[in-house]
Amino acid sequence: MKYTFSGHESFHCKSLWLKKGYDFALAGKSFNDETAVVELGVGKNMVSAIKYWLKSFGIIDEGGCVTKIGKLILADDGYDPYIEDVATQWLLHYLLVTTNYATIYNVVFTEFNKNRKDFSKSSLLNYLKRLFMDKRFDKTPYNENTIARDIATLLKMYARPENSKVYEDFSAALIDLNLIRRLDRDNFEFNSSTRAAIHPMIFLYAVLDVANGDKVVEYYKLLSLSGIFGMTINDLYETFDAIHSTFPSISFTNTAGEQLFTINELISKEDVLDIYYKK
Repeated sequence: MKYTFSGHESFHCKSLWLKKGYDFALAGKSFNDETAVVELGVGKNMVSAIKYWLKSFGIIDEGGCVTKIGKLILADDGYDPYIEDVATQWLLHYLLVTTNYATIYNVVFTEFNKNRKDFSKSSLLNYLKRLFMDKRFDKTPYNENTIARDIATLLKMYARPENSKVYEDFSAALIDLNLIRRLDRDNFEFNSSTRAAIHPMIFLYAVLDVANGDKVVEYYKLLSLSGIFGMTINDLYETFDAIHSTFPSISFTNTAGEQLFTINELISKEDVLDIYYKK
């Protein structure tokens, strides 16, 4: 496992950066070339940030080549190249967490959010510091300034700014999910009540991704997914019903203390995206 902290140059990912960076990478160009500044139309630090975010969302691989999911979403004839659908934001959020290139996003949405609704910047910083002290990230050195910048950048990605006139802070690629709500300058909450609705097909994509070809998905994995998407238990069961309505061969059973999600149909996660976006 590779753990990555920093790399974003303190820039949150702006909505148009992913398409711009995807086209640049698709053309076989290098983010390390001096001409990248001119071709992307941004400063040198922003070039590095765009490359970082493309890797973080799984749009390009370690070698800088565009990935299958990157093509599906961001090609000119892709599902949603300019990220205009909130379902695409949910998909990108899932990719950001599970690609695990930007380590803090995986930690926050699979662990830190499990037993708390409210949190502060300092409580998140202390949580991450303890993980470093426990050697959770192997030999990665702890740098408080680096982790504080990671936290600040994450919050810009999800929480609306205090000052509604700061347009720049509303440009974040995932801000419309409303997944984290700002309470005041330093305090926040994971927002399950008024977050954007997640379409059942996006959740099914995630289920098929973790199933990895298996026909049965254990309940604890479904709960983990619901945590990533900020879903309540009621949200989860309603989503199961919606999925079953579209795919009767996919079912969730809760009998004799056994809770299982069963997939009795040969369907790929790409098929599910195709169904959603072509509608």
